[in-house]
Amino acid sequence: MKLEYDRSVTFAKGFRANGISAGIKQNGLLDVGLIVSERDASAAAVFTRNRFQAAPILVSKVNLAGSKSKVRGILVNSGCANALTGKKGIKSAEKSAAEAAKHLRISKSQILLASTGVIGRQLPVESILESIPSLIKGLRSEADTTFSQSIMTTDKFPKQAASEVVLSKSKKFRIGATAKGAGMIHPNMATMLCFVTTDAKIEPKKLQSALHEAVDRSFNTITVDGDTSTNDTVFLLANGVSGTSVKTPADYVVFVESLTIILRELAIMIVRDGEGATRFVKLNVESAATYKDAVKIGRAVAVSPLVKTAIFGGDPNWGRVISAVGNSEAKFDPAKVELKIGEVSVFRKNEPQKVDLSVIKNLFSKKDIEMTIRLNAGRESAQVFTCDLSYDYVKINGEYTT
Repeated sequence: MKLEYDRSVTFAKGFRANGISAGIKQNGLLDVGLIVSERDASAAAVFTRNRFQAAPILVSKVNLAGSKSKVRGILVNSGCANALTGKKGIKSAEKSAAEAAKHLRISKSQILLASTGVIGRQLPVESILESIPSLIKGLRSEADTTFSQSIMTTDKFPKQAASEVVLSKSKKFRIGATAKGAGMIHPNMATMLCFVTTDAKIEPKKLQSALHEAVDRSFNTITVDGDTSTNDTVFLLANGVSGTSVKTPADYVVFVESLTIILRELAIMIVRDGEGATRFVKLNVESAATYKDAVKIGRAVAVSPLVKTAIFGGDPNWGRVISAVGNSEAKFDPAKVELKIGEVSVFRKNEPQKVDLSVIKNLFSKKDIEMTIRLNAGRESAQVFTCDLSYDYVKINGEYTT
């Protein structure tokens, strides 16, 4: 499966997108985006598990139910999260969806919404309403980054990936996706927005199941800072324009695997773009009793501020990693655990290994770091991705609204 990085949500046939500046961001950068399908599309969504859910999520849930998961577009804004904004925030979200639907001549329940930015501030809805005609007029299907740019906040670069998937010689479909995220990143779901389109034909219930599986193996395996936001959203639209149907169990497996590969690629991009991040860390958890145990251990290490600051400083303090493993609440026998930094075993069978600290320091000082935690408890494994915690992370978030 070959990935393309210069295409995203318009790579799948029958989709157009655009992004413009509506003046929400004071710096004049793009801040409103729209994706439109030329025909009704099956829709699936995964939302944050934070109990304080933003207005666009609440309205999108209503619209998904009202449209029976058959939608036509997604309206997104950055620069304002429209979260913790009460009844006024809900009304602003509803107005935005209704205005977009009016200009597209579709039902307002066929528009989904997403927002990202500062929490607790009212959405400048009039600016969004005024921008919608221009947003629709500029919709395009060719390769374009305006939509990807319009959803960015502290991101340093747009995150996008696409691929054509072959089920058989005569059956092909495309998937395209883009995501934003750099801070407030943590599993359940990871704190970010992601928009995925495919021209495959698949009914909503099966599409929802596929999205859950793919998210669990991608966005739910990353963490930057341990904070789950109020706005986390992944939307997946399937319009069937390719004529390729995902019908058989074998077709479904290929679809899920392809979707997972693309979402995993975006997830890794998010970690590499973590706010203030200087190092990327891949954690391999091997021979666990269950997949859940493997992920638990990976997350415990990935979110530990002591581990993350040691990595930032290139400090060969591998004991912090083992300590985090012990705090994971996963089931394993400590006497069977092995920790490797790169290819170097530093701890095995409850015994520290004879390794020069300068060797470990050198491994901890690389831009890309790989650790392997072998439990010797079963056959399951998982990979979890994280980054270091730097001075710049504190600076960025200490001055976020000022």
